Amino acid sequence: MLHPAFVEIHLGHLRHNLEQVRRRLRSAELIAVVKEDAYGHGLVPVARTLQEAGVRHFAVVRLAEAVALREAGITGSILLLGAAFSEELAICVAHDIDVTVSSPVLAEAVCATAQRHGPLRVHVKVDTGMGRLGLWPEEAPAIIHRLEQTPGITLVGLCTHLATADRPGDPFMQEQLERFERLWRQVGDAFAVRHVANSSALFTLPVSYWTGPRQQARIGAALYGYLSCPELIEANDLRPVMRFMARIVQVRTVPPGTTVSYGRTWTAPGRRRIAVVGAGYGDGIPRRLSNRGQVGLRGRRFPIVGTICMDMTLIDLGDPETAPDVQEGEPVVFFGEGGPSITEVARWAETVPYELSCATARRVPRHYQETQR
Repeated sequence: MLHPAFVEIHLGHLRHNLEQVRRRLRSAELIAVVKEDAYGHGLVPVARTLQEAGVRHFAVVRLAEAVALREAGITGSILLLGAAFSEELAICVAHDIDVTVSSPVLAEAVCATAQRHGPLRVHVKVDTGMGRLGLWPEEAPAIIHRLEQTPGITLVGLCTHLATADRPGDPFMQEQLERFERLWRQVGDAFAVRHVANSSALFTLPVSYWTGPRQQARIGAALYGYLSCPELIEANDLRPVMRFMARIVQVRTVPPGTTVSYGRTWTAPGRRRIAVVGAGYGDGIPRRLSNRGQVGLRGRRFPIVGTICMDMTLIDLGDPETAPDVQEGEPVVFFGEGGPSITEVARWAETVPYELSCATARRVPRHYQETQR
């Protein structure tokens, strides 16, 4: 069945971005972050494409996605970045999923599971300043020693997460790195690798940091063609993988003074040609774009007018005498080639690009394109 809204996923662009990331990584190993349905792009198609291109390490946050990857034939290592519940650990053993230890309680549960159910591969996360998940650096050595001495546990990676990597030169990032380095000097011999850099850090940290020995990097957003810092996208030739489109479901002419949509937030300044587009916040279009966003149509930009509805968005085509002669069924571009970039839309919506791709509703079909545009 046809759906008025749809997204195009350009796998050729994904492969291109992978090569750009690899050039930057040099000798460091890539952990491809495919959490939240590969940032809305489709967990299994994206992971399969990356595996076919030689990627050997993946990361998710939810156990269900890790299991789905195994069942789909992903054979590389799969790291569960989120905090696992104790009852989930036996499933990790059964599906050969790496676990992230981020608390003393989870460390004890991992030790018990390894002895009861079988071997576990473990990464240890320390909180160097993110203030979210992780062991405190001062408590980490004793817990790492406990894990190291437990039969059935293999310590793979020591990691942390940077709070300000999207701000080049931010001094707090250096503080975090120094805290991590002090701990690494204490316990690094227990681990095969370490990983700190994310997509932003890949382009803002000194090259020497993440290309040193025994390094991995957790890369998500850059694979999909965007970063928090927009100027870095073009500078590093990243290409957007997702394009969000929807079809026009009605075109109508309204007289001067007509108000449109909920709350009557927009009034026609004269006779206007209005197109009703079959996508709204139920499809993932931010309601914040009401009366401030734009869409692409026939190579031109047209403003969104009125309040965005759950299933529909209205755009102003202009004076009927000069408006394009568009027809019902014609597609408009909410972001991607032929319309505003996902970075522009994120700025209008006062958010980050990956919230937009993640927010793309499951009801919106994904159309996978193999070739680059």
